Amino acid sequence: MSREAVATKGKPPQNRYLTLDSEALEAYARRVSDLILAARLNKWYPDPFGCSDRLRFLAPSIRSGVYDGVGIDRTNGLPRHQDVLTVQVDRQIAEEFIAQQEARLALGRRLTPRVEAKLRYYRELVKVPAVPMTDLQVKLRRVYPERGSAAFEVVFDRFDPGEGVFVRYTLLIEQTDSMWGGGFLERTGDYTKQTNTFRSAMEKFAQDESEIMFLLLGRLEGIHVEEVARGRIGPLWSPWTPAPQGWFPPDASDAFVLHCPLDRASTGHEIDLDNDPFSTLYVDFLSDKARPIIEEAAQRYGYRVHKERKFACTKSALGPLQAKLKKAGTKNVIYSI
Repeated sequence: MSREAVATKGKPPQNRYLTLDSEALEAYARRVSDLILAARLNKWYPDPFGCSDRLRFLAPSIRSGVYDGVGIDRTNGLPRHQDVLTVQVDRQIAEEFIAQQEARLALGRRLTPRVEAKLRYYRELVKVPAVPMTDLQVKLRRVYPERGSAAFEVVFDRFDPGEGVFVRYTLLIEQTDSMWGGGFLERTGDYTKQTNTFRSAMEKFAQDESEIMFLLLGRLEGIHVEEVARGRIGPLWSPWTPAPQGWFPPDASDAFVLHCPLDRASTGHEIDLDNDPFSTLYVDFLSDKARPIIEEAAQRYGYRVHKERKFACTKSALGPLQAKLKKAGTKNVIYSI
């Protein structure tokens, strides 16, 4: 496969964060939230509506002057973790704050201009559901009495503070009954209970590619892994965090490209397939000494890896993006707005 090696992440620059405010932040928040919805993300990705809302609420027109600006991470083009978390915290306390201020108004008390601005902002926040920054869900799929095991689906959503992108891990796993009550998962009838050991394992293993997580989980006693998928929203190229040379038009004032990569390690795949122009299969990074070990593990566990990347972009960025992807030789879906 012919491809052009262009990194989307690397060593963080010395001045990692760029502050956006006023009209620039308004345009940024509007464009990014629209691009997330335009990407038509499926179940393998984080909830696009929740992610879009978090970034939409960074706009000054919604925040009513409550906050001065937002730090944009130069390494991935998305807001820094602190700013995304602020929206989440504000949403959690918004209803109580609104009730308190409306009670004061009912008594005829006046609000300060800052409190009035905060009230307007919080009234916008409560129009959308609260979505946690980190969410771990387990769903029992099937019980196999004949082989003494049960299969379940795990969905783990988070904002990865290291990479600075929204990420969802989806796992299809089977656990033997001898492990129930053994510290990983507990089951009573159709009810599955997460344990601290399980949550710690997810936090520990959900740090990198799906294949690495597959290998780590596969080593656990009593656990059989069928599939691990990792879907991400980000990075983002924009006029403030531009694309590598040649990927943007000469006039990049309204050029935005949102990357939505997906990698899946699955026993249901027959071959390895890499359709991500910015990624390489994990095994290709390994030394000659380490590669046979991983290849043997892949054969033993019976999985193969598929990688792909879809894009959502503004119309001004579409032409150069299509040309570069054609040159890379990969098959990618692009949605433009």
